[in-house]
Order: sequence, then C-alpha cells, then structure tokens
Amino acid sequence: MTVNGISLSELPAAQTMTVLPFDPADVTLISPFTPSHTGIDMNTITGGRFLSPGTGIVTLIELNTGQGRPGTNYRVRIHLTNTGINALYHFEIDGSISDQSQQNNILVELGDPVTAGQNIGNLASLGPNAHVHFDMLDAGGRATVQCPLVYFSPGVAATWEDLYDEKIRQRDEERIKDNRGAVPSLPDLCNDVDLSN
Repeated sequence: MTVNGISLSELPAAQTMTVLPFDPADVTLISPFTPSHTGIDMNTITGGRFLSPGTGIVTLIELNTGQGRPGTNYRVRIHLTNTGINALYHFEIDGSISDQSQQNNILVELGDPVTAGQNIGNLASLGPNAHVHFDMLDAGGRATVQCPLVYFSPGVAATWEDLYDEKIRQRDEERIKDNRGAVPSLPDLCNDVDLSN
C-alpha cells in the first residue's frame, strides 16, 4: 500500500500506543470529542510539543490548510503501523505566520519514519484560542471516526481523561475567582452527546 507515493509495506506489523500525542506539561486546556466535534483539541503554551503516539511514517505535511481558526494553520499526518490508523494533527495558531515559520514548527518531513514519543511538531500559538485538533482516522475517514482514546492503552487513556478533568477544573476555578462563573462542560473526554445550548 502507498499513501502520497510513500510505501507502507515495510513498516513493522504491530505496535501498542502507550504514548500521549502531546507533552502534558505544555497543555493549558482540552476540548472533548463529541458527535459534532470529531477529535480532541489541546490548547498549549507557545511551542507546545506534539508527539507521535506510535511507530509509523509521515504521509502528509500541509501548510496554509484554510481550515479551522482564521489565519495560517498547518497539518501533519502519520500512518501508524497498527491496523492502518492515521494520526492527524491540525495546528490552528489563531493568527498568521509565514510559510517558513510553519515549516520551522514541523519537525518531520514527508516520508520520514517516526517512533513513539518522537516530537513531530510544535504549536506556534499566537492567540488565546490556538490549539491542535487531534484525530485518529482509519480507512473510513471522517465517516467512521471514533474518539481517539479508543486507540490508546487503558493507562494512557486514563492519564488523558485525568488531565482533561484537571484543566476543566482549573479553568472554572479561575473563572469563579474572577466572578465570571463556571462554563458548562461535558463529564468525559469522549462523549456520545453534544453539550446542550
């Protein structure tokens, strides 16, 4: 099988995803998966590090995607060796930067092999809503998308869920301290329903 002209046939046949796709120390807020939001968003500090969750090969690098937050956004996709799943990172910077700046924050090249935990890119955060939208996509693409947590070990999924709870709690404590009140939030990182208006 080839993706964007890159042969995937020589990759290892199996792997276990036991690595978070980001550096938890950099995360400031996480937005959950819902039926209308098919991925998980991680807001980070400027330069937040994003990691490959497993062994694979870089099959897409795209600058100026034209999707997501206004401004310039960039994308990286890694074909992981377990069951042909693709890890997709969409870096939404909440502002505009040059092509060179986008390239400087992408730390891999098309066709590069990657290993679990390898830093593949950093978020060039220019505004308060900058984040990385993270999806795990199989051959069915968006039509069959599931919450990314289902592809990770129970330990990693629990760590990610705990981090979500912690960041929601921190956000609400700050809002209450500033007399703005808590923001309604969903109880879990993966949800079968949307938040009601």
